[in-house]
Amino acid sequence: MSSKGHHCTLPAVLRLGDSLTHLPPILPGTTFAGRFLRYIRTLLLISPDHPETHLYYRSRTKIAAENARLVRELPPFIVHPFSSFRKCWEMMMYFVLTLHLVTLAFAFAFAPHLSYKVLGRIQLFDCVLCAILGMEFAVKLVTGYVSQGEVVLEPSRIVRYRLRWWNVVNRMLLFVPYVLLLDELVRAFYQDAVAAYLCLVIYLYLLCIWRFRSINWYFGTVARSLFCLSEKQIRYLEPIMDTLYVLHWTSCLLYVVPMLTLSLLGNNEFEASFLVDVLWSHDQNRDSALYPITHRNRLPPISNVRGYFQEHLPKSSICGEFLTARIDDVEHNVSVIYRYLRAVMITLKISVQGGHSLSVAHHFLHEWTQSLLLLGGWIWSTYILLLLIRTIITADASETQYDEILNEIDAFCRRMRLEDTIHRKMSRHFACHYRMHYFDVRPIRMQASDNLRRTVLMEIALQPLLVRSDVFRDLPPYVLQDIADELRFAIYLEQDTIITAGSVADTMYFLAIGTAAVYTPDGVELGHLIDGGNFGAIALFRPDAQRTVCVVALEVCEVYRLERASFQKLLKPYSYLLGQVVKQAEKRIAERNLSIHAYPDEQYYDTFFY
Repeated sequence: MSSKGHHCTLPAVLRLGDSLTHLPPILPGTTFAGRFLRYIRTLLLISPDHPETHLYYRSRTKIAAENARLVRELPPFIVHPFSSFRKCWEMMMYFVLTLHLVTLAFAFAFAPHLSYKVLGRIQLFDCVLCAILGMEFAVKLVTGYVSQGEVVLEPSRIVRYRLRWWNVVNRMLLFVPYVLLLDELVRAFYQDAVAAYLCLVIYLYLLCIWRFRSINWYFGTVARSLFCLSEKQIRYLEPIMDTLYVLHWTSCLLYVVPMLTLSLLGNNEFEASFLVDVLWSHDQNRDSALYPITHRNRLPPISNVRGYFQEHLPKSSICGEFLTARIDDVEHNVSVIYRYLRAVMITLKISVQGGHSLSVAHHFLHEWTQSLLLLGGWIWSTYILLLLIRTIITADASETQYDEILNEIDAFCRRMRLEDTIHRKMSRHFACHYRMHYFDVRPIRMQASDNLRRTVLMEIALQPLLVRSDVFRDLPPYVLQDIADELRFAIYLEQDTIITAGSVADTMYFLAIGTAAVYTPDGVELGHLIDGGNFGAIALFRPDAQRTVCVVALEVCEVYRLERASFQKLLKPYSYLLGQVVKQAEKRIAERNLSIHAYPDEQYYDTFFY
């Protein structure tokens, strides 16, 4: 009897909380189109598999109630932010956005070396990515959002929120097909008019840095859904992924910026013209139709490039070393991939202050470029180092109670050589306890006054549980407050047995959050218990009572327990009230006995007797 192996044998009308969509059933004879539309509608509703669902809806009952409201009150095209569609879409968007930003950097840095055919393919590929990013903007207009802990699904509020000017500008800057400008920018490069090229490259670099927040948000969905990583592992990976993005973009920037700024130096006319003509001849095969050089006289075809360069290089030139390196690439016919990897290695050396890049010249523009790259690399590497050290220290000796206890669990399991399954269950049990209970109750119990604590616990958490029970329904509020103080919290994971048939009954249970299945001793399923349910009240009145069923958690259940000794002690000063409660309990017992005698072959379903 486990949640994973649970196959409900109850009729549909008895499956309390089992329907998560609240859509009408598929009837015989339904067309394929009807089935397909229903399937699409199911994908748009809230899903328990979304990694953020249980942060806001902690049980199947709450998920089903939210879906019921969505089906009943809202248009069918509204997408819940925690739906299966959003989970799959966000995972796809992570890879699309990453490919888009990586492609932009590579294309703009090495476009002068790429043939027109290859450049066209890159443009087509990135335009497809931009189209998908544009679809994300459209999908957002019908997708709910979370604001200050509230899930907003009203269409008017969604449209107003999505169409705020900074949201629109932010999104549009993301999916603009900048890559379509490459052909014109390459022409500008061969025309020695590179100011716009340089400005656009720097702008895209800053845009990439700005997109880290979006990439990390999508990465969290991929890590939790696809790879099932923990929050600690995600904290390790996020700075590493960000470092790879920065390394890639900075390497591309390091390669292309010196080539673009060469023609901006007023005293390097020969050097700039010579480099452009050499690259034009080598990489573009002197294609005057696509990349013409018409603003000056072209250099004649040169058989010995290095000899011509050494012969005609002005003695006052300060760019000789840089141009020699570029000529060496041409002579050895190095590939674009090799140039990219070399730029990555130079960027790494600059970042760790282990070397210097090959500067164009000792000019203020290039000196400032190198200095800024060096400073930026030092700041980023220091930030990543400190972040990783902080993460390691937090994992090993955290100041928070949560991480401290997790470390204790790890040490205990290693020392006792427990199995990994037990280790994972212990960690998950405490994680659920911390998430569901620690933030809600502990600060109230420790810091609030007695009156405030009792009032908050009664109104928010416990009164709905107590008044739903027939046993406590007629008790005055001051008695309910005393009972609420005696309730004890417990967490049960999937497959955990809450009560076992045949065991001594001395506790009543209140199911605050979760779903549990009720079985007879021989394994026949009687029903489901959902949020707000209670069972085992007979244990408060019969010292010799025994459990007649098994109750097994089908999901993570948050349960409050009331011991018989505590209950009897509380009601002892109120003999009149205790007498009334006992009479009501005896009446329930008598009705049950009559039903058993009248229908001995039928199962009697009453949570009072569990």
